[in-house]
Amino acid sequence: MYKRLLVGCATLVSLSSVTFAQVAAPVPGVWGYTDTYQLNVLQNLTTADSVINLTNAGAYTPPGNVFTNTGYLCANIYVFGGVAPNDAQGEQLAACCSCAISRNGVASVRGRQLVSNPLTNVTLTAASIKIVWTTPVGGPTQSACNPAALPGANTIAPVNSGTSNGFATGGRAWATHWHTVPSAFGTETQFTNVPLTAPERDVLSNNCAFIIGNGSGAGRCAGCPTGGAQAAASNPL
Repeated sequence: MYKRLLVGCATLVSLSSVTFAQVAAPVPGVWGYTDTYQLNVLQNLTTADSVINLTNAGAYTPPGNVFTNTGYLCANIYVFGGVAPNDAQGEQLAACCSCAISRNGVASVRGRQLVSNPLTNVTLTAASIKIVWTTPVGGPTQSACNPAALPGANTIAPVNSGTSNGFATGGRAWATHWHTVPSAFGTETQFTNVPLTAPERDVLSNNCAFIIGNGSGAGRCAGCPTGGAQAAASNPL
């Protein structure tokens, strides 16, 4: 009987190892960590505002550094929204910006801020919001973030390191939503982790570079205000 129990335990350990290996193994063609690229949707923005809350779990604190204002992450934000009939499903990048968040820090940005200055002079009532988390250029003690300069290769920033401008882990985001059917009510959802591919990286970074480089100022969203979570509510458009 004891032999059967041992065999059973060994089988479970073996299966657990296989399962873990399958989850932890790199996915061909996918860049960054599993939580590097995140997605959510905002809607009914002309009816009520939305708030995106962002936080940094602190994976990039320099070793031995117990002080604040270090270990920054860049929340590179990309806003997709369209207007019928030319872009009814919102396939074109409407705006981009970035938020620098120190380790264990928190910041917020309003949905209406993100859609207030689209590349095309239209009113966006809804938007797909994509976030790519990176470490800043210059390492974890700097706050230089640039949504138009995502790493051009699958550069993964090791935790607690000085790696410059690599894809990062440990960023989290939540968004509030206002619904009108069947009756008015609000919800809050966490951003979903999605795979980041090289072509999608190019769409985000290169199109954002065009927006910033064209000189018109259109398409540059406000980014994160100061003051921490929910501070965006005190910064009207």
